Amino acid sequence: METRVLLVEHPIEQSLFAEAGTALANGRIVAFPTETVYGLGASAYLPASVREIFRLKGRPSDNPLIVHLLSADDLEGVVSSVPPAFRVLYDAFSPGPLTYVMPRGERIPPEVSAGLPTVAVRFPSQPAARALIAAAGVPVVAPSANVSGRPSPTRARHVLDDFAGRIPWVIDDGPCEVGLESTVIDLTSDPIRILRPGVVTAEAILMKTGIEVVSWKDTATEEEMERPPAPGMKYRHYAPKAEVHIVLPEKDRSFAGSFLEAIRDSEARTGVFFSESTWNELRKYAETLPPALDVYTYEGERDLTRAARFLFDAMRTLDERGVEHIYAEGFEGDEAAAYMDRLTHAAGAADDRIPEAGTEPGASGGLILFICEGNTCRSPMAEALFNDRFGGTIWRAASAGLSTVPGWPVSDQTLQALREFGIEAEGKVSKPVDLSMLKEAKLVVTMTTGQRERLREAAPAFSEKIISMADISAHARDIADPFGEGMASYRRVRDQINESLEDLFSLLQQR
Repeated sequence: METRVLLVEHPIEQSLFAEAGTALANGRIVAFPTETVYGLGASAYLPASVREIFRLKGRPSDNPLIVHLLSADDLEGVVSSVPPAFRVLYDAFSPGPLTYVMPRGERIPPEVSAGLPTVAVRFPSQPAARALIAAAGVPVVAPSANVSGRPSPTRARHVLDDFAGRIPWVIDDGPCEVGLESTVIDLTSDPIRILRPGVVTAEAILMKTGIEVVSWKDTATEEEMERPPAPGMKYRHYAPKAEVHIVLPEKDRSFAGSFLEAIRDSEARTGVFFSESTWNELRKYAETLPPALDVYTYEGERDLTRAARFLFDAMRTLDERGVEHIYAEGFEGDEAAAYMDRLTHAAGAADDRIPEAGTEPGASGGLILFICEGNTCRSPMAEALFNDRFGGTIWRAASAGLSTVPGWPVSDQTLQALREFGIEAEGKVSKPVDLSMLKEAKLVVTMTTGQRERLREAAPAFSEKIISMADISAHARDIADPFGEGMASYRRVRDQINESLEDLFSLLQQR
């Protein structure tokens, strides 16, 4: 598929968006900028297009989407009722980076809201986003235009990194102004709750409207932890390939001194993200800095707004440079909640984040072993997909083959199919399954029922924990071997496995 890039010129000419808007309304996927991040757009009225968004991103289907509208006049059919506080908040903050959760209307399919009775709605202020929505003439769902789990895109090139050749349109209007996703508030609760922090803070809401809002963390129910009503509340997010570390100011030490202390003993290739002024001070100590240091700075003094705007670009850029560790500046105070939320998710260090399913105190976790024949296509694909989606939980995956020779490289088509999801598996080689692997694994998952029976017969002591992909759920099925076929077969296998992983994770919780 050819991906067409539409370069936006200012002042905005509405006719420029006619073709892309028509394509979007007719079911095509169009990536476009908002003031927060770039979104992967589809018509909210077309369930098949909504499902395509989930497939492209590798996004769990229980992660709701946000519907983008031009104004409150477009709410009919999108929401079933409008809570009293909406108009006051809308007048104060919309268009802009504030999302409202309200009762779902009859025109919005359940796929948009992950089957919940609510829907998240916002009104973007970015001119190109508004021109595209006007040209489409329909409500537009638009989760961040990145493969799930990766840092959100704030430039068109980030979108192309993940989706070039996979979507028909990208609207390029330069870097996003805000750089962090919108604040999400729940208008169906009393008191109103912030479900996801953003640049619109509780303090700003109180100051502008007199409405007091609370954090969902203070009132979250067990059901909400399992089925969150807004995106960004459950799954691993915003994570580059490199390991992320947060550097905060310390008493009686300059901020540059804090950074120097954090990175001075690093032997791996290291990246840093901070202000130009911090770098100017830090480089005075050049002789003590790690030899392999990659630097990403933003202009001027240390500043929360500028840091937020460039955070995701910094993580993606430093990843591209091949760093193994990223040390990023942190900020303190209530106004930094959104920035620190994204940064702690990336670092995997958000102690007060909503727990991943299955990570309750006392949960045992362990190894999931995926099995196929040669361990060069299906099982390494399942291993990589599982670890990418659920690697932040107490579970981890490995893979092996029933009839393979140790050391065979993973197939080029498998590597390409994973790379399209932002996952690198270069260098992985095959290994035959043995009894020690079966003993260590908490669950063994074969690609077909035939493989399941052969393995149970060969290792009867472990039969109870050996299942097939078709056993995972009522709609799961055997995964056919794509070996010797074209990329379309490998993509089909990748997507089938990816669709089953959510059910597998639920099964692990039950076990």
